[in-house]
Amino acid sequence: ESVVAYTRGEEGEGPFDKYSDSEEIIEQCSSISRQQIVELVASLRYQHVKDRENTDLALLLARLYQALLPLTPSLVLCIRGEQKENDSSSLSEVSVLMEKEAEELFNIWISSKLSQFTTSLSSLTSTAASILTSLPAWDKVTISETGDSDQEITSIISIPPSPSLPLITSLLSLASTIHRSHPSSFPQSLLSPTSINIVQTILSHYSTLSSQTLTQNVALQLLFDLHFTQTLLVSRDTKDQFSTTLSTLLSCLETNIDPFDLSVFSPHLHSRVKKAAARCVSGLGCLVPGDRVAIISSYKISTTQDSHNILCVEPQPCPRFQLLPLSTASLAKVSAKAALSPAHLQLPAVDAKKTAAGNKSPVHQAAASFFGSMPWFGTNS
Repeated sequence: ESVVAYTRGEEGEGPFDKYSDSEEIIEQCSSISRQQIVELVASLRYQHVKDRENTDLALLLARLYQALLPLTPSLVLCIRGEQKENDSSSLSEVSVLMEKEAEELFNIWISSKLSQFTTSLSSLTSTAASILTSLPAWDKVTISETGDSDQEITSIISIPPSPSLPLITSLLSLASTIHRSHPSSFPQSLLSPTSINIVQTILSHYSTLSSQTLTQNVALQLLFDLHFTQTLLVSRDTKDQFSTTLSTLLSCLETNIDPFDLSVFSPHLHSRVKKAAARCVSGLGCLVPGDRVAIISSYKISTTQDSHNILCVEPQPCPRFQLLPLSTASLAKVSAKAALSPAHLQLPAVDAKKTAAGNKSPVHQAAASFFGSMPWFGTNS
């Protein structure tokens, strides 16, 4: 559809041609509409620069630019004029301007949230006060070894089952903020760089921590955090970008752990990293790359709850309660409160042989004993 229906018609009788200036009017209407939109964008950009800290305004303007053309078909018709939708250079120019401005404002909003994430993550330090508020409760694992005299030795070790509290709290807070803003409407080129920036922020902070002298327990927890970040947030496309940095950081942290203890702890540590990643993939869905979601969802996790500080989620639905079997003898007893005479009851004919055979079944015997133990059931009052 175009504006031809409004600017072309049957020429009537008269000395004037009322459609002679229609093309010029259409061109001027298209030019003025395009110019006004450009001025509107420039004015909003100038006003927004003065109030850069108001990130909610940036998100609102980004939504406005996204919805302006789809929700105003009359404006699109004025901009396009007599040109077809695919051939309209004016409409393409305005569409590109709207997309560019919306993406820039989305980046401003997400950058402010990433700065809050960095500030929250910085609370994780190697000081004693930070360690007490950062480390979660660890799992107790019993291991058995064979000594030199072929005697079995049993010992208990502690393994971190989840990321450190500042890391997982910062990630969940950022993911919740993005979820509240409906990330499905964000440009496709926005969430992938966000995941990359998160990994860069984590690696930068943990690089500072790994350069310090750490106790073995703190080093184990930071080692768990890096494996967790690598499993959950590093995609196939960014693996080469972070592989060198991750390997260096892991090596630095492993120097603070006894080599024998590291060989004992590693299998239990990696299994708990997968379990923690599978548990958090839903809550951090907007931050997790698409290829990692499919891989992490395929992890088979044991449903046994061996830790008191982890909520066990049962994947199987709760079974329905079985219906209680009713004894045929109870059907013949009618309460006096019902005020029903035997004439009003139409009971089906019951074969005596089938009834006798049925009463011998375990279900009927259990039902009979159940109702027989309750003297108030089926008695006349």
